[in-house]
Amino acid sequence: MLTAATGMDAMAHCIETFCAPSVNPPAEVIALDGLRRASANIEIATRDGTNRQARWEMMMAAMEGAMAFQKGLGAVHALSHPMGALPGRPLHHGTLNAVLLPAVLEFNAPVLEGKKATLNAGLGLAADADPAAHIRTLNSRLGLPAGLGAMGVTRADFGAVADAALKDHCHQTNPRLASRDDYLAMLDASF
Repeated sequence: MLTAATGMDAMAHCIETFCAPSVNPPAEVIALDGLRRASANIEIATRDGTNRQARWEMMMAAMEGAMAFQKGLGAVHALSHPMGALPGRPLHHGTLNAVLLPAVLEFNAPVLEGKKATLNAGLGLAADADPAAHIRTLNSRLGLPAGLGAMGVTRADFGAVADAALKDHCHQTNPRLASRDDYLAMLDASF
């Protein structure tokens, strides 16, 4: 599960970088290359840890995601940063990102129409496919938790996490500015 979780962290970096509204074409190209590598290899690397080529591709995807995210991240990270700091629960950052990503993609969908076909191509999907549904299915195939509740997060945590998300530096670079209520709705959809 660690390979899946860290792989989804890399994928979240690439997706959020590509979707961030700031202008940095080189970062977008790097993020899309990382996304293509991760999408094509995450299941192979997770199923077969001895597949050196798949693991190399995932290593490159992780490096490219890290190189590119200077462009900005978004609501996935604005939520996962404070959630990872919840006391008494060792919540894995990559797993949180994987679980939060579908709800954030759905929230951002109204402002991503111009980028959807390119994003979907990076995910290996048809231009009109639903990327959020794809990520949910991928998470399931990878054996990741179905929701935040399965990870030990409670609804009582939502208010503090939403408040902290509004102050996180990634909040400002989400393609669609989120309110506290928006964050609460994304957390609820990810539960």
